[in-house]
Amino acid sequence: MTQSSPTLQPSVVLVADRTLSGNYSVLFEGIFGTMQTTSTPRFMMRHLLSPPMPTDTAGRAKAAPLGLRRVESALRASGLTEADVAVATPETLHRLLGPWTKIVAVSSSDPLGQAMSNTTTHWFCGGELYTAKLTGEMMQHIKAAKERHGFTVVAGGAGAWQWAADPAAAQRQGIDTVFEGYFESAGPALIESILAGRTPPAHVVEQGTCLDAIAPIRGASLMGALELSRGCGNGCTFCTSSAKAMVHLGQDLILADLEANAAAGLRAVVSGSEDFFRYGAAGWKLNVPALCGLLEAMRKTADLSFMQIDHANVASIVQLETRELTEIRRLLTWDRPCEYLWVNVGVESASGRLVAANGAGKLGPFAADDWADLVRQTAARLRESGFFPVFSIVLGLPGETSQDIAATHRLVRELSAGPCVIFPVFYVPAMNGDPAPAFTTADMRADHLALFSECYELNFKRVPLLFWDNQRAGGVSWLRRSVYQTLGRGEVMLWRRRFARLGKRIAADERPS
Repeated sequence: MTQSSPTLQPSVVLVADRTLSGNYSVLFEGIFGTMQTTSTPRFMMRHLLSPPMPTDTAGRAKAAPLGLRRVESALRASGLTEADVAVATPETLHRLLGPWTKIVAVSSSDPLGQAMSNTTTHWFCGGELYTAKLTGEMMQHIKAAKERHGFTVVAGGAGAWQWAADPAAAQRQGIDTVFEGYFESAGPALIESILAGRTPPAHVVEQGTCLDAIAPIRGASLMGALELSRGCGNGCTFCTSSAKAMVHLGQDLILADLEANAAAGLRAVVSGSEDFFRYGAAGWKLNVPALCGLLEAMRKTADLSFMQIDHANVASIVQLETRELTEIRRLLTWDRPCEYLWVNVGVESASGRLVAANGAGKLGPFAADDWADLVRQTAARLRESGFFPVFSIVLGLPGETSQDIAATHRLVRELSAGPCVIFPVFYVPAMNGDPAPAFTTADMRADHLALFSECYELNFKRVPLLFWDNQRAGGVSWLRRSVYQTLGRGEVMLWRRRFARLGKRIAADERPS
């Protein structure tokens, strides 16, 4: 790492790994970029799938992950100045680190390659996940600079649980403190203590949602991400957000964040919530006026193209009438038509018993025996109102039986009859102390593979259409969209070969000796 002549000498530098610092135009580009492994050539990853984020002349990122923007705002609110805190990219770290540096705070979503959807890709594609590969390379650069300049390294973000569960890996990467949870309450005091020269604890856990301490962001967030809610409360064993009860940010705070993104020139934004339709709700009773009031206020505040929803739950969608969903769909699109305005819904399994055993809150006020029918109603209602359903199912949930897989396969075939895509992922426990093992391709039987490959054959047909439409609505050039489509056709051939190889291995394993 070489050091240039800096114009900025911040005492606190914030940075995220390259997969979280890419210059993505729409949410699907970000998802696609973060699920790649080293089986994808590095030059394609760095220049096409995760292109570098532009910076200003001092090396500050033009846009940064929302979590880092929250940390930046919290530190500024605590008394640090603009000159004290800088949000960098991995490529500009060398320009901002020096003898003046006291703290480097790192955010990552999947630093050791253990996240559920990413590990599924890893098992099929081989190689090392770029989330882990590029985080590891960045941490080695930071560690080398730390040995020269003597600063403290604090690591957090959605993937902090992986470092907390593997202290040896955290130590090898030069991390002094792993911070789990939201930053605003305990974080500024930790940073102040380190700046005062005190030795920090190795592990800090913030259990709360810090709702009253959130300050508006001061620069653009990656993909224009807007935080609507924190926590979820569903108790799913494979999700780190599920342990905290859901709380909602106030409309003024969300609009302030929207203005920061619009001022930076962003035209498309992304909602951040584990259940978009529960915005403003108390418990499971939805608050449609609060959600529609927020969307109406957003339309008056900024001249945008559309807002992409990231996630919603079956138990919320089935509480909404089609006319209410249609109105919400209208409010999410400003001035660009978006045919495939999708919403990701976690189905997990056709078995309500299995869903309840691994996340009782997902059922909301409904009975486990009704789960599969609720999923069917969700698909119908989303389609009738103009949304495009993106479903996910989980293979290898603790307690899963062959009957559960057969029932899920039947449900997938029913859902596939209408517009949708369905992504199967492998179970990975994310709750500390969960003794259930992660599911891998070594655990797959013939029925698992049949279900998995049928979902992907559906996705091979429909994801290219969804991707093209989203990029067009997000203002991505025709040439760039065409390159993605060409790459996608190559990916389809590779996945089919992987399915064939795995099928042969499973058949050999299951053949009577």
